[in-house]
Amino acid sequence: MAAEEIECHVCGASNPKGSERCTSCGARLSELASELTEEELYARRHQPEGFEIRWVFISFGLFLIMAALALALLPMVIPAYDPQGFAGIVITILLWFLGAAAINYVSPGKQLLEPPVGGLLAAIPTMIFLSSIADVYQLSVGAYVLGTLMATMMALMGAFVGNLVRADREEPRPPKKRSRRPKAA
Repeated sequence: MAAEEIECHVCGASNPKGSERCTSCGARLSELASELTEEELYARRHQPEGFEIRWVFISFGLFLIMAALALALLPMVIPAYDPQGFAGIVITILLWFLGAAAINYVSPGKQLLEPPVGGLLAAIPTMIFLSSIADVYQLSVGAYVLGTLMATMMALMGAFVGNLVRADREEPRPPKKRSRRPKAA
């Protein structure tokens, strides 16, 4: 496509740069590089800026480390602590929420999808581990699948909470524009 043409956002047809409407479908054309107003920027403040695979790997690693500490090493230190069955699943769900909140709190952008994807990938080996250590409280496979899904959902919620907690994310709301119309008598 030449530099003097813009692509229609509806049908994808090429149009001359100065056109108001698409020559193919008639949709209104707008400049792709248009600047957003302050109100639009404020409305988009919680939207993700893109998907970065490195934050998936960071989330995956953090979740596995937290699971190893809470579910494998801590029972070796505290003999009375036994994360079998339902208790292990609940601990995993809480860890995924806190981990996703921490990841989104420290990440430079809004990583809302990366922690849940990393959490889903890390929940699979975690639930397999929980199933393998269960000697008294053996749950069904469905319970572990449900635990994986719940942990992933809580990671999504934790990512959103981490984004809200970040103090430097909050931008002041733009002042409302007042109408210059004269008031009716």
